[in-house]
Amino acid sequence: MRCTARKRPSPLEAWRRLGVLGRGRKSVWATVATVLVLAGVVASVFGARAVARSQSEHRRLAFHLVSDEIASALKLSLQHEEDLVVGASAFFTGNPNASPADFDRWAESVHAMQRYPELQNIGLVALVPASRLAAFEARLAANPVRPLGPESVGPPGRLQIVPPGRRPYYCFAIAGLARSAATYLPAGMDYCALAPQLMLDREFGLTGYAPVINGKTTQLGVETPVYRGGVVPSTPTARKRAFVGWLGELLEPGIVLKSALQGHPKLAVTVRYNSRFSHVAFTRGSAPAGAESTTINLLVGRAALGNAHEGWTVTTFVHKFPRGVFGNFNSLELLIGGSMLSVLLGLLVLVLSTGRMRALSLVREKTGELSQKNRELSYQALYDTLTGLPNRALVLDRTEQLLGRAAREPGMLVGALFIDIDGFKHVNDSLGHAAGDQLLKAVGERLQSTVRDQDTVGRLGGDEFVVLGELTADGVKLDLLADRLTDCLREPVELDRGQKAISITASIGVAVGQYSTPDALLRDADLALYAAKAAGKDRYALFDASMNTGLECRLELQADLNAALQQKQFQLVYQPIFKLPSRECIGAEALMRWRHPRRGMVPPDEFIPLAEESGLIVPIGRWVLDEACRQAAVWAGEGLRIGISVNVSAHQLGREGFADDVRRALHEHRIDPSRLTLEITETTLMRNARMAANHLQEVKTLGVRVAIDDFGTGYASLSHLQSLPVDILKIDRSFVAALNNGGRSRQLLQAVLGVGRALSLAVVAEGIEEQSQLSTLEQMGCQMCQGFLLARPSPADAITSLLHPRAAQRTSSGEAGQLVEAENGSVGERAEEPRVPTPRRRVPAGGSG
Repeated sequence: MRCTARKRPSPLEAWRRLGVLGRGRKSVWATVATVLVLAGVVASVFGARAVARSQSEHRRLAFHLVSDEIASALKLSLQHEEDLVVGASAFFTGNPNASPADFDRWAESVHAMQRYPELQNIGLVALVPASRLAAFEARLAANPVRPLGPESVGPPGRLQIVPPGRRPYYCFAIAGLARSAATYLPAGMDYCALAPQLMLDREFGLTGYAPVINGKTTQLGVETPVYRGGVVPSTPTARKRAFVGWLGELLEPGIVLKSALQGHPKLAVTVRYNSRFSHVAFTRGSAPAGAESTTINLLVGRAALGNAHEGWTVTTFVHKFPRGVFGNFNSLELLIGGSMLSVLLGLLVLVLSTGRMRALSLVREKTGELSQKNRELSYQALYDTLTGLPNRALVLDRTEQLLGRAAREPGMLVGALFIDIDGFKHVNDSLGHAAGDQLLKAVGERLQSTVRDQDTVGRLGGDEFVVLGELTADGVKLDLLADRLTDCLREPVELDRGQKAISITASIGVAVGQYSTPDALLRDADLALYAAKAAGKDRYALFDASMNTGLECRLELQADLNAALQQKQFQLVYQPIFKLPSRECIGAEALMRWRHPRRGMVPPDEFIPLAEESGLIVPIGRWVLDEACRQAAVWAGEGLRIGISVNVSAHQLGREGFADDVRRALHEHRIDPSRLTLEITETTLMRNARMAANHLQEVKTLGVRVAIDDFGTGYASLSHLQSLPVDILKIDRSFVAALNNGGRSRQLLQAVLGVGRALSLAVVAEGIEEQSQLSTLEQMGCQMCQGFLLARPSPADAITSLLHPRAAQRTSSGEAGQLVEAENGSVGERAEEPRVPTPRRRVPAGGSG
């Protein structure tokens, strides 16, 4: 057997084989890298498309929600208009012989033009046969239509039919009210000639709509048939017999559409009415080409015929949502980022060969960042970013879940505690918004630590929190939980890492029961919260059905308050101020009363808070100042040289034009400025002593006196008294009443009198009701007083009768004008009854001697 030796490769051949092996491995890794890159790019494409679709759907959902909101606003406006139509129809059916002036007065009594800004013209159109045209013209000449109000002048001349011509019947306006002369239509306008469908509307008992071109604008004309009895008869024949006329309205749709689109500048809306008799459409904004749109049917009023092709519809337009990957920033970011990541991964695989694990780790890191971002977005959508508590959306969702579970389980109830921080605005204004944020965080933490584990604590916005819980009839009561919450919130809160500490209180409204919707539960809890606020804050209140009635009465009273000042339902009475020990009347304090035409005498405690909330306290206070100065001028003309005092509310004092009001009243009635005293409660002054001092100094330059009312209740220090431009201190009635209890009351009063003498301030004691109190004050050296024991608030005539004999004595002795100069000023005493318009529910007055 032959053996053959194997030939050893040369070094060159070995290098060649190594090179082939290396190139083979590189091609394998290149293939792997390419596959990875392609896979990553494909995954990025699909992920980007998913993100684009998701965000597009989210925007579309938000658009539909906004569209529903706009449709609801327009539906409410239409129903609001129908309320006016129903009211006007009831007026005409109840007053068939009413004159045009009667209708104008009715329209003004319901504030039609103020409550309906879109209303341009309203009136009743009657059907006049040609045979009765002369009689109608005579009636119109006797009772002309006064389009600008019952005091305006009717159109001159004879009736001019527009358009002219002889017809078997005419449709003329027999009563009406227009916003301005530009919207008034001539009295001889034949509406049936312009709108023949009016007769069809009468036959079918339907409301007709038609566009009315007025210059460059298009308005909406509404014609509603009115029948005797206020009910649409069931047959055409009966409708003809019971027909009264058409109630016509001319509306400016642009005002309604502008209000509905407020806060949505990028949207356009078109509202249409289609029926077998009329077609109208109005648009606000411009719809871009290819815009997304949604149409919502509004089934409102008698025009809601139940036919999908008839009635009101609202179409909302918005720019077309980008659906592709390149039209969405987040999806494009994902596509580019994912593709670059895939390329980087392929390069790492190709270069490092064994770096696959690190590349996969990088992929997982990037994927985790995207997941974290999605989680953060979801968290921000459902949780409050400041406190970390569930926000309104999540609170409503959890409320709905609790209500659903309570509906399935007998004996299970759902409760809500609506919590509001008392005086939170003052914290923001005085300490800054950063301190307010710290306070909100602390409140959220305390609420969470106090409630049960299964309860939900959420923040609805601002300083409003809510606690949701479910309970059984024999379980824990929510009023006990509310009591615990008020206690824990009273504890001081540390701010700025313990450098500051403030004490707060909270008001809580509690509602418990079986509710059908979350809104109903939270609404009742909110009403209970309002009751807790009205009762003095720092407490809780349980909801009961009477709160709904109370809210309705409050709204009705607020509406009456708007007309009270114009209709002169307010009146002033005056309570004398006496000098001690002579008991001579040296001044009078003005007290306001509201004599309501239906309710009788309304207590100030009921209507003053409403006036302060609505801002009517400013014109009411201006009227009180003017009327008091007028009466002071009358007394001065009769030789009664006494002062007059007027209380000033915080709203008046903080207003820029208050000094001008005082200057105007003094100039108009020509009274000596030194005889007018402005009273401001100590609590009002201490809210912002520096600002109050600036405003008071401005009015002091006019020569009037300034008194601090209810002194002793607002924690004013001696330094404050020295810095404030005041002349008089009025001791709070609680100090005088406490004289009967003995103890330290006498020493306190003596100290206040000493402060007045030390600072050269006049001192007045209020609320004297017993002879023993008066005797004690005389012994202590009090020089002026006021109270029921000496005189009750009375009309100006009674005060005049009281003062006339004394005026004659003063004139003969030459003492006029020098009654209180020795006391360095004059006074105004608080009446024993509530007064307006100050935070203490009054508008009094006191003057110099």
